[in-house]
Amino acid sequence: MEKAGTKRRDIHFKSDKNGIVVCVHSREAREYARYLEASADVASYEAGTVLDPDKYPFINTIGIRKEYFDTQWTSDFVIHFTDGRTGIRELTNKDGLSKRAAIEKLEFSRRYWSPTKVAEWKIVVMEKGEC
Repeated sequence: MEKAGTKRRDIHFKSDKNGIVVCVHSREAREYARYLEASADVASYEAGTVLDPDKYPFINTIGIRKEYFDTQWTSDFVIHFTDGRTGIRELTNKDGLSKRAAIEKLEFSRRYWSPTKVAEWKIVVMEKGEC
């Protein structure tokens, strides 16, 4: 999960699954997109989906800093599976799992998506350049 609108490196590529040019913001996200492109159970996916701030008041605030609720966020990947299910994937690295800020962002995402029709929400732990 990232802050929306933050200036960062953009990586654009043609997605055969989506039939459009997709933009991601890290090599790790590009590698994960390659994995999604090759996955037979993925019909399509979206990268950098902006979270709706109107839904933030319904998120439990315990354990998450107040300023996170004043920030526009994006989820890394929204996945549409061939069986009709929808999944969320948030990318992090091993170091992120020991940092409070990263954990709070992941928990914010999990709480945001939990009341929706998303069938599964998962963290993908990435290593530099690997999926």
